[in-house]
Amino acid sequence: MLKTTQWQTLNDCEMNSENLQALLRNEIPSIRISKFSSIEECHKLALAIEKVGFDFYRNVEPPIGRIGTTQFEYRNRDKSGYFDAVKKASQTYNKVTSLAFDPLKRLATILRQNVSSKIEIAYENENYGYYFAGLIRQINIALLHIDFAQLDAPDWRIGNISSQLVWNLYIKAPSQGGICKVYNRQWQPDDEKYKIPGSYGYNSSLVANSEVKQNIPITGDLVIFNSRNFHEVLPGIGERITISSFIGKMPGGDLVFWS
Repeated sequence: MLKTTQWQTLNDCEMNSENLQALLRNEIPSIRISKFSSIEECHKLALAIEKVGFDFYRNVEPPIGRIGTTQFEYRNRDKSGYFDAVKKASQTYNKVTSLAFDPLKRLATILRQNVSSKIEIAYENENYGYYFAGLIRQINIALLHIDFAQLDAPDWRIGNISSQLVWNLYIKAPSQGGICKVYNRQWQPDDEKYKIPGSYGYNSSLVANSEVKQNIPITGDLVIFNSRNFHEVLPGIGERITISSFIGKMPGGDLVFWS
């Protein structure tokens, strides 16, 4: 059973080597890179996203729009379907970012300044190749859940990660609300009994006594938190568009991106 210790702070922490390692160990709640992108860059990305348009996840309520593909959608299906979708997803991501800038490349450059390990897109094997990273989403609400490859991808290479982060760049932030609440409660196998039948969400009683960090969406800011921690997105007024991916720590210490 995981032992939960109190976070060192409830404030956003700056990006540096020490804080990145602390976040991987769940000792702090989040890292925020303020003004990661300019308002003008976000506006250009938003226009490009509007041209492409969103698809919506199948059988997910409340609805979540997305551009790109996710491993989670293929967790109970043949993994070849995911890797077949990677090429198109990457082409669309490149089309959108070519009109402004590439957030994934910018973040990778920042991370390389703060870690000595390799940082690269996750790779499955010679048969399947690389994963996709750079999911664009329109989320107005998300149920209490976790994202952790040891649970969602035990038979995939990313299932070997020891810890997992997620980054979200806010391309459009709602005028009010849309907060992402992250709880100081990391998933463990016994928590599956709290899963809501037929849903990706968990019963809120699971985090009733947990510390909570409220991540406020601000256009142009990038926020990183530990996605093994239970988290949810509250309703907001206005559109909420993000670009994101996971960052996993592999057994040898390398960091890998995927969506």
